[in-house]
Amino acid sequence: MDEPTSAVIPPVAPRTTTDRLDNTQFVMERPQRAERRLLIILLPLLMLACVTGWMDSELAGVARWYERYVLLPAGGIFAGLMVWAIRVSPVRIWQVRTAALALGPGVVLVGFGQQLWELSNAGFDDTHYFGMSVWLVFASALYIFLLPARYSWRFAVGYYLLTVLMLAMFLLFNTIPVPRFVFSEIVMNNLVAPPVFIVLLSAFTRLRVEYSRARTHAEDLRELALVDGLTQLPNRRAFGLSFKRAKARMQRSKTPLCAMVLDIDHFKRINDSFGHQMGDQVLARLGAVLKKQLRGTDEVFRWGGEEFSVLLEETPGANLPLVAERLRQAIQDAKLLDDGRVTVSIGATHVLPGDTEESVFRRADAALYQSKKDGRNRVTVHEGSKA
Repeated sequence: MDEPTSAVIPPVAPRTTTDRLDNTQFVMERPQRAERRLLIILLPLLMLACVTGWMDSELAGVARWYERYVLLPAGGIFAGLMVWAIRVSPVRIWQVRTAALALGPGVVLVGFGQQLWELSNAGFDDTHYFGMSVWLVFASALYIFLLPARYSWRFAVGYYLLTVLMLAMFLLFNTIPVPRFVFSEIVMNNLVAPPVFIVLLSAFTRLRVEYSRARTHAEDLRELALVDGLTQLPNRRAFGLSFKRAKARMQRSKTPLCAMVLDIDHFKRINDSFGHQMGDQVLARLGAVLKKQLRGTDEVFRWGGEEFSVLLEETPGANLPLVAERLRQAIQDAKLLDDGRVTVSIGATHVLPGDTEESVFRRADAALYQSKKDGRNRVTVHEGSKA
């Protein structure tokens, strides 16, 4: 926990509402990180399914080339893909996904083809027969969940049509009768069930995408509503939200809370002499100085115009004039104007248990007015109460 603010505390960058805006790369990689987590969970399960299928057939003494030369090697490859998924960077996780989408559905397709071939050439054998319907649906689901929405249904439908073609070839050339339940499963479950699941999963995926898009848009709008576009500081609306949270912590932890209002001296003169573009640069530079000078638990806000406000948590009343004076001096010494010096007047106050946002600002603003009245470039503390 940060120590109480004092005149000698080294500046620490504050954790403000806009911190998330400085984390653009992490936010952009969030979908890839989620996909990597999914693959890290999915790949060992696929490995287990392959190895279990091979081991079961070996123990039963019925292992064939499919179990030995398809399932067993595929289990090893899935294990390698899992290690790759753990070590690869999020931006390259698509390579692991592509390999998994080539291997998983491919193994299922080979198994389905082998089953149809044996039924067509040797007839039904309950020792080797294994229903592939569930795995064909699973393979289609892999495309829907792992590929972007605009491609997923095309690959899923293409995979389904390939199985339909294989089934049609079996029905066309098969001459050996098969049991009724096998015929029903092959025709009904492999012909009807996959497209039903494809439609349902595609609709579900599209709904999730739209929901995520709407939520992201809402978060962006909320961010814009709470952030000042020029200085990238939280704005007046964000002050109200932060004040409620800070006051709740103050009452819960019995720690002091202070507030300050700063106003640039003769800001109109800066705009008139150097232009509004330079005035905007001064505002942005001042915001950066305030962020640099304060701690992580303190928050800086652009109140409006050339006014800024600050919330200081865990700041004893005796330290408030020292902190305010340090800020005033730092701003005076900073190169906010290319040709000239910029100063600020500061009004500060202590937050009382019964205070509201309006009452605190009213006292701090009265102190700021007194600083202006006394000659500017100075600090006035409104002694509403000792913290």
